[in-house]
Amino acid sequence: MLTVANAVDHLRRRGVLTGGGTATLLTGGVSGTVVLVYAGDRRLVVKQALDRLSVATEWLAKPERLLTEAAALALLHGITPAHTPAPVDVDPVDLVLTMTAAPAGWQPWKSVLLDEPPSGARFAGVALSLGRIVSAWHRQTSGVPEIAERFADYEALEQLRVAPFHRVVRDRHPALATAIDACVTDLTTARECLVHGDFSPKNVLVGPDGPVWVLDFEVAHVGAAVFDLAFLQCHLLLKAAHRPAAAASLRAAASAFLTGYGPVTSPRLGWHTACLLLARVDGKSPATYLTPAERDRVRSLAADALAAPVSPAIEELWNAFE
Repeated sequence: MLTVANAVDHLRRRGVLTGGGTATLLTGGVSGTVVLVYAGDRRLVVKQALDRLSVATEWLAKPERLLTEAAALALLHGITPAHTPAPVDVDPVDLVLTMTAAPAGWQPWKSVLLDEPPSGARFAGVALSLGRIVSAWHRQTSGVPEIAERFADYEALEQLRVAPFHRVVRDRHPALATAIDACVTDLTTARECLVHGDFSPKNVLVGPDGPVWVLDFEVAHVGAAVFDLAFLQCHLLLKAAHRPAAAASLRAAASAFLTGYGPVTSPRLGWHTACLLLARVDGKSPATYLTPAERDRVRSLAADALAAPVSPAIEELWNAFE
């Protein structure tokens, strides 16, 4: 198992380092052990996937998903090299991935959205860049047989997304089954492009002068493009529920993201977003920063959207949250 104590030794064994270094555990995630290593002027991140995620309820997932993450990182770094870490090494036996670390001083975008005074330019500028990044990924991986074959393992998608999110909330809200089942069908049958699968502000790092990195590709798969779009919309809506004073700036960011992405072809973006909202209050991984009253509000608004006879437009969801 990867630890702070053995991370530097691992890098020496793999030939990544020849000398010493210092290691620090990075916290905040639930799916892996992540260590930051300083070695001279090099900053490296070393990551190993957990087979049991660090949440209150039992949540198991195969650690071999790290190999999928390594392959997705290599592919997408080739498409947008300025917007991901660079892959350095992958150990296929111990299932450990090494990549470059962001410069000191970069922040998770989640922290910016939750803690900084609302600023339309600060929020929307990052969101516009993210829309362009994920659009490039989707366009350049669409219809490529080799990519479809390499990322055709859907077990991690089921273990990390469909089962703990959609299937759990379907069991808890059977009256909403029609909409939830339609979204599950999209996710389990569509084969459109390479989908990130965890396109969340916690997986975005922002530099002080505007650069953006996207991290964490362990749920990458060839699937439904709408999932990445809904995932980010969901997280921006959750932040708006938690920070009503920033709701207008967060809505501007959500709009900028879709502008950067371009035309959305799925007619069910609203339902997919509402499914994920409901999952973040009643699924296996609830959003910890929401108060009980905020969770109730998110649950009610998401359920109303999923009870509609057709998927609402994403603007209708935002109208309800503001």
